[in-house]
Amino acid sequence: MSSTPHLALPFIAAAQAQKHVTHNEALAALDALVHLAVKERGRIAPPATPADGERYLVGSGATGAFATHDGKIAFFDAGLWRFLEPRPGFAAYVEAEDRIVVHDGTLWHDLGHYNRDLDAIDRLGIGTAADAVNRFAAKLNAALFTARATGEGGTGDLRFVLNKETAGNVVSQLYQRGFSGRAEAGLIGDDDFRLRVSADGAAWRDALRVERGTGIVSFPCGTAGLAPAVPGVNLLMNGAFLVNQRNFAGGTLTVGAYGYDRWRAASGPLCTISRNADGLVTLVGPIEQMLDLGQAPFLGDRPNFAGQTLSISVEDPSGPIPVQIGTQTGTIPAGAGRRSATLTLGAGETGAIAVRLQPTTATTFRKAKVELGPPSPWTPTPADIELMRCMRHFQALPTALNPRFVCAPVLRIGAATFEVPIAFPAAMRVAPTLASTNPAYAGGAPFNNQFSIYDHAAQAWVTATGAVTVSLPHGATSLGTVLRVQAGTSFSGSVGAPCSLQIGATAQFAFAAEP
Repeated sequence: MSSTPHLALPFIAAAQAQKHVTHNEALAALDALVHLAVKERGRIAPPATPADGERYLVGSGATGAFATHDGKIAFFDAGLWRFLEPRPGFAAYVEAEDRIVVHDGTLWHDLGHYNRDLDAIDRLGIGTAADAVNRFAAKLNAALFTARATGEGGTGDLRFVLNKETAGNVVSQLYQRGFSGRAEAGLIGDDDFRLRVSADGAAWRDALRVERGTGIVSFPCGTAGLAPAVPGVNLLMNGAFLVNQRNFAGGTLTVGAYGYDRWRAASGPLCTISRNADGLVTLVGPIEQMLDLGQAPFLGDRPNFAGQTLSISVEDPSGPIPVQIGTQTGTIPAGAGRRSATLTLGAGETGAIAVRLQPTTATTFRKAKVELGPPSPWTPTPADIELMRCMRHFQALPTALNPRFVCAPVLRIGAATFEVPIAFPAAMRVAPTLASTNPAYAGGAPFNNQFSIYDHAAQAWVTATGAVTVSLPHGATSLGTVLRVQAGTSFSGSVGAPCSLQIGATAQFAFAAEP
């Protein structure tokens, strides 16, 4: 053997003359190969004025002094070009590219060609510096993730997985401008999927929420530009709590008692409700309204609401509001703007459907709405139409103020009997029953919860002998009835005299056809 097996350094032979020549040649080769750093790789022609010790990786198709030395290491030594054969595993630093390459026995490859496994590294920065918070950081203009094909040993699928530790943690994608958040999508503080937006990176609004248990999608702030299943139809009556035929002053309601039209206290804790002049409703405890099945055919030829997806929404709830539609429950989240919950009724819910709001602590909100499909912005119903809708279920005898007298003739048909024919201003849902505040007969000017009959011929109040009762002796239809005022013995005055029925400030004779 005349040279070393790896670097091909020449040996000094026994009894060799001029041993220093062989020794110097080996030193020159060592100097060229150890800590190998070359000016360029792929060079096919030598530079015009090389410096002593310069090294290059010769490319394919070399010319001039590099001819026939493709793929070799060229180094300039003592005014001459010398060439060394690279071996597998040789590494070289390429100055022009600021990178390290490794020879595989045939070609030079970038170091990354061999770094196929990077395990348990603490930080990684691409184009920027990673830090203790952002342990992976990348600064670039495009990124590509593509599935590994089956022909490459993959499955052809690509799944991007994000995982969190507990339900209360956050796993999301955050979109920023100037490093200030503007949109976020993911599991944010619970296991419901949310899409939320922010104008300033501090205050956030949930735009979309998918309930984890049912898959029901809600739009807590409402939708715009999308046609709901039945455009503009609020299935609730008096959603703004503006119609108040019972003159309810706000306060506590017993179970089953109505306050503002169409709203009654539901079973459970005592319900207390009030409405400010600006429309802000304060509620604690359960209140409910029965959906009018008479509207179902009008809402798309549906005989009932079974199997339908309904959204219930309010505006600016100060706290979360648990809700129930039929047997389905949900929660309207607190927040500014339109907030909602979306529920799908069961196929068997073909009867009357109750809609219930039931906050456990005093909560304020405005403008309740229930509609088919996703929630939409609030659309007010004209006041006269809302009143007429409510009057299908409840209406009081029409009166005029100062004095409050019934705007209908009062007929005396006997010594002890008056009758008042009533034509309902709005046809009622079904034949109603009498609902009154049980006022007492005054026999004089009525105050508060009292009523009297005034004889205009005698210009005197009609007095009564015996107890006075009020009834519907002929029954009622959805269009009208006759109210009878009966004395136990007799009334003063003459039969046939023109009279009027007058009532006190808190007295009321009304007709109810509530479901």
